[in-house]
Amino acid sequence: MYFRKNSLIKLSAIFAVLSQSSVLASEEEINTEVDWFNEILQGGNTSIALLTLFSAGCYFTIERFLSLRKKYIVPGDLSAEVAPLWSQGDFNKIIEVCQACPSTLSRMITYIVSHRHADPGLLIPGAQDIASRELKTQSQKSFSLAVVAALAPLLGLLGTMIGMIESFKLVEVYGDEGGASMLAGSISKALITTAVGLIIAIPSLAIYHFLKFRINSLSEDLEERLEFLVNSWLLTNNKIENSSNITNAFSSDNCEVKNYNTEEEGSGAESFSNYKTNNHLG
Repeated sequence: MYFRKNSLIKLSAIFAVLSQSSVLASEEEINTEVDWFNEILQGGNTSIALLTLFSAGCYFTIERFLSLRKKYIVPGDLSAEVAPLWSQGDFNKIIEVCQACPSTLSRMITYIVSHRHADPGLLIPGAQDIASRELKTQSQKSFSLAVVAALAPLLGLLGTMIGMIESFKLVEVYGDEGGASMLAGSISKALITTAVGLIIAIPSLAIYHFLKFRINSLSEDLEERLEFLVNSWLLTNNKIENSSNITNAFSSDNCEVKNYNTEEEGSGAESFSNYKTNNHLG
C-alpha cells in the first residue's frame, strides 16, 4: 500500500510538472510572436518609404496585368475575321473591324490596308515597326517593377544600418543600465526593414520576369498572325500579278516580233516589185 501511494504521488507530480512546462511553452510561443505591423511602423521613415514602394509595386503589377491581356495585343479571332475580306475587296469593312477591336494587331492591319497599293517590300517593314514600337513601350513600362525590386532591399538595408547605429548609440549613452534587452529590441527593430525590403523585392522580381516572358510570347503570336495575313493577302496577289505581267510581256513581245516580220515581208515585196519594174519583167 505504501509503495502504491508513493508511486501515485510521483506520477501526479510528474503530470503537474509536464502541465506547467506545456503552459510555460505556450506562453513563450505567444510572447515570441511578432506583430509585423507594429514593427514596420516602428521602422521610422525607412518603413514609410518601403510602404510607398510597396504601393507603387502593387499599382504597377495591376496595371501591367490589365494592359498585357491578349485582347489588347493579339485578339484571337481578328486575323481570321478579316482574312477573307481582302479577297472580296471590302477594305472599309476591314478598317471597321479593326477600329471596333483596338489592339496592336488591328493597328498593323489598318496600316497594311491603308497603304495596300505600296510596294510589299516597304509595307511589311512598316507594319513590323508598329509592333516593335508598341512592344518596346510595354517592356519599358514593365521595367518599373524591376526598379521596385532593386530599390526595396537597398532601402531595407539602409533602414537596418540606421537602426544599428541608433542601437549602439543607446548602448553608448546608457551603458550597462539598459542591458541586453534594450540592445536586442533595437536590433530587432532595425532588422525589420531588411525583412520588409526582401518581402517586397522577391515577388516584384518574379512578376517582372513573368511579364517579360508574357511580352515575348505575345510578340511571337503577333509575328505569326502578321505572317499569315501577309501570305494570304500580299504575297499571293503579288505572285498572280507577277505571272500576269510576265504573260502580258511575253504576248507583247510576240506581237512585236510578228509586226517586225510583217514589216520585213512588206518591204521585201515592195523591193521585188521595184526590181520587176526596173528590169521590165512580166
